Amino acid sequence: MNRIALLFSGQGSQYVGMGAAWYDSFLEADRIFEEAADILGYDLKTLCMKGPISQLSKTFYTQPAILTISIIAFRLYMHEVGIVPEFSAGHSLGEYSSLVSSGVLSFGDALRLVQERGRIMEEASKADLGCMVAVRGADLHLLEELCEHFTVNSQPVTIACYNSTYQYVISGHHASVAAVARQLEQQGGQITHLQVSGPFHSPLMQQAADLLALELQKYTFSEPLWPIISNVTALPYTDVNSIRQGLYLQMIRPVRWVQTMKYMEKHGVKQGIELGPRTVLKNLAKETKAAFEVLSLDRNLDRIALQHRFSLRDWVKTVLAQAISTPNTNWNEDEYQRGVILPVRRLEELLKSIELGSSSSAYEQRHEALECIRLILQTKQVTAREKEEVLDLLRRDQDGAISDFN
Repeated sequence: MNRIALLFSGQGSQYVGMGAAWYDSFLEADRIFEEAADILGYDLKTLCMKGPISQLSKTFYTQPAILTISIIAFRLYMHEVGIVPEFSAGHSLGEYSSLVSSGVLSFGDALRLVQERGRIMEEASKADLGCMVAVRGADLHLLEELCEHFTVNSQPVTIACYNSTYQYVISGHHASVAAVARQLEQQGGQITHLQVSGPFHSPLMQQAADLLALELQKYTFSEPLWPIISNVTALPYTDVNSIRQGLYLQMIRPVRWVQTMKYMEKHGVKQGIELGPRTVLKNLAKETKAAFEVLSLDRNLDRIALQHRFSLRDWVKTVLAQAISTPNTNWNEDEYQRGVILPVRRLEELLKSIELGSSSSAYEQRHEALECIRLILQTKQVTAREKEEVLDLLRRDQDGAISDFN
């Protein structure tokens, strides 16, 4: 039984040519790029496909670009695989992509939000208050102690990202960050100065966070279709107000990615799927030795593996087998014709269509198959409890494994 989590890329994953592998084979990509261009006022598709990287790496452009590519990836995932996840989460900026995927924000609203977020962050960076440094191979307790020791007055330094059990990012005032970095290097830590425009996820972004809080109030937030795990708490959001608060606090608090992965492990996730450019989150999961594998849609071999592992054809065969094998206690011929014979035929048609290479969305086909089996179970007069048990099992057992039906 597989429990899936969708993981969305953050800033720093961008590269020239991102999205090109999907563009030619997925017609909806062009429509999404067109919507983005109408909202942003510039040709985002050309920027993503052809660069230049100097422009693509500017926060003002990076954030809308990664959001757009991530939503194309999500729509492609729903088209090719189509399984509703147990959870979703995004790394920093990726949290906005997660919110769009689960229906909390419309794509258009999220695009406007991240464009303004990028502008606010770039404006804050003009003051040159600080910087960010990636740290590898350092003891976490030592890192926390050094950040506390070198934080003085208006010169804070703090852990900005708990990326993996081997990699952290510190952020803050130039002098304080440099002092911590020197100490870590003496202890054998590996230091990389990040090419970012400011001390993100640190108290120095307070003014920017306050401006973002005002912007967040302009948009409508809906209840999520599935749980979204917060960067700030590493726990699922409880309501739309907590989402607004989380996006505000995310500007000045650390991204707790390790803790997010641990939460997913604890709650039974068996498969992570990275949606967005590159394989950053897949690599972080490996470093953390997560109990579940992460596959990236931006890697062709992973994309093929996903389609094979979560075979729609095999799963519909499972649904059809369950429909036929469930005992019947309803002897009304008219009801049996409408509620069993016709939906079984529809399942057979679905299966044949898939085998012939149907272009329909996998999500829509899975949904229709579940509606067919629901009607069949109801017509055959299966008890309410048994019906829900079967439906729940079918929803979760979407990798084509027959297992529980043998």
